[in-house]
Amino acid sequence: MILPPSASDPFLDQDVRPPSPTETLLPDYVLTQRPTRPRIYTFSSWSNDSIFLLPPNDVDRTLTPVYNISVALNLNPFVPLSYVTTVRRGIDEDGEFVGEFELAVMHSRAIVKLGNHSTRMSNILKKDGYSPVLPKRKFLWQHGDVELRWDCRTTLDDGSPMCIVSTCSDNRSHQIASFVPPPLDASPPLPAATLTIFPDGHELFDHILLSALVVERKITLSF
Repeated sequence: MILPPSASDPFLDQDVRPPSPTETLLPDYVLTQRPTRPRIYTFSSWSNDSIFLLPPNDVDRTLTPVYNISVALNLNPFVPLSYVTTVRRGIDEDGEFVGEFELAVMHSRAIVKLGNHSTRMSNILKKDGYSPVLPKRKFLWQHGDVELRWDCRTTLDDGSPMCIVSTCSDNRSHQIASFVPPPLDASPPLPAATLTIFPDGHELFDHILLSALVVERKITLSF
C-alpha cells in the first residue's frame, strides 16, 4: 500500500509537462498541469458555510483555493430534510460549477449532480466487495468512463482513516490519490484533512474530490 508522500519531499512538483487528452472528465473541465510527483492539497478550516481546498505552498505561495466547497440545508417541504454539498472551482460561489450531492437526514434519499447530469447516488457509488471487519469502507465510484475504487479500511496512528483511491486496468490496480480526513472522535483542534493527488490523478481531479466528499459523508453516517 502506498501512503501519501511527505510534504517535505524535495522532489515534489519538479518539472511539469502538459497532460494528455482524455474524454473521461466532467464537462468544461480545465486541466491543471500534470506534475511529475504527487501533490498534497489541504482542506482549510470550516468557515460559515464553506471550506476550501488549498494547493501546496511550494506550488502557490498565495494559497489561492483550487476549489471551494459549500454546504446548504434544503428545506423543500416535498422532500426529506437534506444537506446539499456543492463544489466549485476557485475561491467563491461565482466559480465554475463542478458538481454537488444531496443526502437526506434520517432517510435514504441521495442525489449526485456532475456537470449537467443528475442521478441517484446509488447509480454512481456502490459498495465494493465485503469485509467482515469494516463492511462499509470500500466503495466503487462509476460515472461514464471513470471508475474509482475507494479503500478506507486502514486507520492511521492518530485515528484518521486512510482512503486509497485507485483505478483498475488490465486487472491491475493503479493508485492515483489518497485522502486522509480528521479522526471522528479526536479532541479539537482537529488536524487538517489532506487530499494527495498523484500525477495521473490530476486528469480526474473533479471526480476524486467529489467522490472523496461523498465517501467521507457515507463513512461518518455509518458511525
